[in-house]
Amino acid sequence: MAKTIKKDTVITVIGLIVTICAFAGAVFAVTKMISKPTNETDTTTYSKHTNKASTLYFDGKNYQLKDNMEVILIMGIDDREDLENSKSSVNNSQADVLYVFAVDHKNKTYKAIQLNRETMTGIQTYFADGTKDQIAQAQICLAHSYGKTEQGRCLNTVDAVSGLLFNVQVDHYISLKMSSISILNEQVGGVTVTVPAGLESADPAFKEGAKMKLQGKQAELFVRSRMSLENDTNEFRMERQQIFLNAWKEQANAKMEADSGFALSLVLSLSEYMTSDMSANALSDFANQLKEYQDLGTIKTIGETLDENPVEGRMFREYYVDADDLERKVIDLFYDEAAGDPEG
Repeated sequence: MAKTIKKDTVITVIGLIVTICAFAGAVFAVTKMISKPTNETDTTTYSKHTNKASTLYFDGKNYQLKDNMEVILIMGIDDREDLENSKSSVNNSQADVLYVFAVDHKNKTYKAIQLNRETMTGIQTYFADGTKDQIAQAQICLAHSYGKTEQGRCLNTVDAVSGLLFNVQVDHYISLKMSSISILNEQVGGVTVTVPAGLESADPAFKEGAKMKLQGKQAELFVRSRMSLENDTNEFRMERQQIFLNAWKEQANAKMEADSGFALSLVLSLSEYMTSDMSANALSDFANQLKEYQDLGTIKTIGETLDENPVEGRMFREYYVDADDLERKVIDLFYDEAAGDPEG
């Protein structure tokens, strides 16, 4: 059930999270925060990942999970389908944007890893009636296509992300519908970006190198355009997502300093677009903790994209992450080298 968040809590939360990233700022700053589910059907069919990996052995060394770590998954959801009244557990809702935030409470830092939506990994599939089907190798974005409720779809994505990251437990999830991009843009008076090459087919105004303020539908075109472009890779879209997020964050910070009502306005405009398992109180406590933490930036995976997979008979793009590189990044984010004999 949604909880009411006091105005001072709202401002505290937005003031904090806007400094992390645009999607996180938008997602956390919300009155429609959902507490941990109390409806048993939400918790029995879709359960949080519990196979927490506390140790890893890699390249001749043992690693131990860092103390006082908190892991939060931020999702940008492609909401092409109205699922509010749907009773099926199979749908077309996909997680187009995936950020995993590693919050190190011991060292008072946080760092994010951006995941490619086309990353191939194991996802739990379901039949339409909600019973489990098989674990399928599929694009990670499709994990959000399974579930009767938004909470269920988010938890299924949590499990897929956790599995990809060598069973690191994701403590909380937050989702934001991608259709809110235009609202985010409007709230800061239009995001000013420098246009990269290759976007003119999406909008003739998108000329390479132009510095322009995005207006109306331009924000969504800038962030989401893909199939109409000559460079229709997800990597190019991820690059534009980061350009938009960085510019939005800078302008949102300026707005907050100049207008004490900005935070509340943002909350009211975005409330219907978000879902989370974090309660208002937990969110407020988390915000107060993170105020003084250092932002260590955002990293990406490396890997190889196949335009199609003739062996498996699939005609869509598949991104295969470099497993060794990803494990190194996971260790850097979540683990410390363990003391003692590495063979012990």
